[in-house]
Amino acid sequence: MLTEKRFEDQTPHPGLPQPRSGGRITLWVYGLAGLLICLSAASLTFIAHLAWREADRRALEAEQARFETTLEDVHREVVQDQIALAQWDKTFKALQQPSNKDFVRNELADYLWGDYGLNQSYLIAPDGSLIAHLVEGETRFDSRDFTDGNIVSELAATTSEAFREKLLNSASVFSGWYLPEAELLDVSDWSFARIDGKPAFVSAVPVLPDDPNIQLDADYPPIMVSAIALEDEWMEELNEHLSFKDLKFLEGAPQDANPTNHQIFAQDGSVIGHFQWDHAKPGREIWLSALPLIGLLATFIGLVAFAAANKIGRLTASLEESERKNHHFARHDALTGLPNRHHFSDCLAYSLDALPENRFAIIACDLDHFKPVNDTHGHEAGDKVLCCIADRLQVVVGKAGVVSRIGGDEFIILVTQTMEKQKLHALCDQVRTAIAMPVDIGEGISVQIGVSLGVACAPECGTSEKELFRMADEALYTAKDRGRNTFEFANPIGNTSNRKSASNAE
Repeated sequence: MLTEKRFEDQTPHPGLPQPRSGGRITLWVYGLAGLLICLSAASLTFIAHLAWREADRRALEAEQARFETTLEDVHREVVQDQIALAQWDKTFKALQQPSNKDFVRNELADYLWGDYGLNQSYLIAPDGSLIAHLVEGETRFDSRDFTDGNIVSELAATTSEAFREKLLNSASVFSGWYLPEAELLDVSDWSFARIDGKPAFVSAVPVLPDDPNIQLDADYPPIMVSAIALEDEWMEELNEHLSFKDLKFLEGAPQDANPTNHQIFAQDGSVIGHFQWDHAKPGREIWLSALPLIGLLATFIGLVAFAAANKIGRLTASLEESERKNHHFARHDALTGLPNRHHFSDCLAYSLDALPENRFAIIACDLDHFKPVNDTHGHEAGDKVLCCIADRLQVVVGKAGVVSRIGGDEFIILVTQTMEKQKLHALCDQVRTAIAMPVDIGEGISVQIGVSLGVACAPECGTSEKELFRMADEALYTAKDRGRNTFEFANPIGNTSNRKSASNAE
C-alpha cells in the first residue's frame, strides 16, 4: 500500500529526532545486562574502597581527637602539679617580700623538679619582676624585669589578668578571692614556646594561699610559670596515654604532607615544630575481607542479569517493528510520510533556541486549484497528487531544511541552510516550478496545480512559533490576493511599509 511504501522509504529529516532502527532493543538489553554486571562489580569495589578510606579517615580523626584531648590532659596534669605547690600557704608566704629564699631553694625547687619533673620554673612577682628562676633543682635569684615579648612574662600577665577578672565578680577585691581547683584550671594559661632555644610546654598559675581566710592585697597574686622540655622522656610519657606508633616531635614546619602532622605554634604565630606518627589503617583489613564477597555477589548478579536479558530479548524481538512504526506514525503524516505538525513544532523549537546566531525561515505553502482535482477525480486521485507534491518538495528542499504537511493541502517548510534573500527567492521559484509540473493520477490522466507561498524570516518576523506562523500566513494570504501561484515575504515586525511582491503570477 501507499502508506506502507512511504513508511519504508522515509528518509531522515535534518534537525528532527529519528526513531530507533529495529533490532536495537535486544542489543540494548544484553548490553545493559553486561553493564549491570560491570556496574555492580564496580559499585561493590567502590563501596569497599570507600569503606577502606572511611575506616582509615575515621581512625585518623579519632587519633587526632585523642591527641588534642591528650594535650589538654597534659596541660591539666601540669597545672594540677603546679597548683599542688602554688596553692599552698608556705609557698604564698615565701614569695611575699622579702622572699624566703631558703624555702624556695631547699623545698620548692626540689618539689618542682624532683617530684613533678618540671624542667624550669619562674616565680614572677605581682609587679612583673622575676623573684626566682628554678632550673632542674638549681635556684637562681634575679630581680631583673622581663623584656616585652618574653613568653614567660606574657603568660604571667594573661594569668594575672584572668585572675583579676575572676575577682571582679566578687563583692570586694579583699574577699571572695578563693578559687577551687577547677576554676584555677580556667584561670591558668599555657602555650608552646622555645625556652633557652629548646621547644617546651609552658604553663602559668597564680600563687595563692590554701587558707581562704587570708586576705590578698590588691597587687596579688604572684605567678608560677613552669616549663617542660619536649624531650624523649616527655614524649614517652605522652605516648603512654596514646599508644601511637612511631610518635615523634620534629622541630620546624613539616616537610611532607603526612596526614598526622600536628603543628604547634608560639604565641607570635611562628611554627615551633610538629608532632608526627604512623596512624592506624584498619581499611586494609576491610578490603581483604570484602574481596571474596564482591566476587560472589558479582557472579550472582551476572547470572540473574543474563537470564533476565535472555528472557526480555525474546519478548521484545516481536515488538520492535511495531514500536518503530508506532513511533513513526505518531510524528509523521500517514499519507505522505512527511513530519506532522507536532514533529515540525519540535524542529522549529530547536531552531528558535539557536537564535539569534543561527537564523532561519519558514515557508507556508498552500496548493492552488487542488479542490477541483478532488471534486473531479476523487479523493484517491487527490491523495496521489499530495504524495507526488510531498516528494517534489523534499527533492527541492533537500538538506536545506524540513518539509512538513500540516493538514489538507497545506505544507510548511523550515529552511535552516539558506538564508540569503536571493537564495530564498530562488528556492521559492524552484518550489513553484516543481509543483506546477503535471501530476500523473493514472489511466493516462494528468493534472496541473499551483502553489502560493508565504515566507517569514526569524528573528526579523518573530521569535516564537505563534508569531512566525502568523506572519507566514499573512504573507501567504497576500500572495493569494495577488493572483495565486506567487510567493510573498512577510515584513519584519514593526515595519508598516507596503509588501513588495516577490514574483508575478505565472
